[in-house]
Amino acid sequence: MKFRNIATAFLMNGDDVLLMDRSETNKLMPGFWYGVGGHIEPEEMNTPLEAVLREIYEETGLREDKLEDLCLKYILLRREKNETVINYIYFGKTNIRCVVQNDEGTLHWIPKEKVLHRKYIDVLKLTLEHYFEHDKNGDVVVGVMESETNIKWSILKTWSK
Repeated sequence: MKFRNIATAFLMNGDDVLLMDRSETNKLMPGFWYGVGGHIEPEEMNTPLEAVLREIYEETGLREDKLEDLCLKYILLRREKNETVINYIYFGKTNIRCVVQNDEGTLHWIPKEKVLHRKYIDVLKLTLEHYFEHDKNGDVVVGVMESETNIKWSILKTWSK
């Protein structure tokens, strides 16, 4: 079995969320909406935060010092044919609305109340629904995709010996 590791960020500016409308010519998820992110490079495998910061800069031009409260909120697991996809989902804020466009799609600031009215892969839509309904604390939530319409959620607890 193969593993594909991805880091994704959803950035907020006031009540708007930065989303990418992926190009119809993109080989991965053409025509779907997504956060900012991509594959974790081999040297970033143990530090998905480094990967998401790199992806944010590459896809928006925003540097780390322009971000606030960027933190890991979800670790999502799903199977796709012969591989397991692990997606580290971060949420954060920025007070900068001017972003650099990229060749993977077009970036848009979408009002929070309209975010869920976009075309997403199932796991991202379910995660955004969960986040908007349950984001009350600093927990990291693990989501295991059980079917196209259901994720089993568990809080990742911190413990020490």
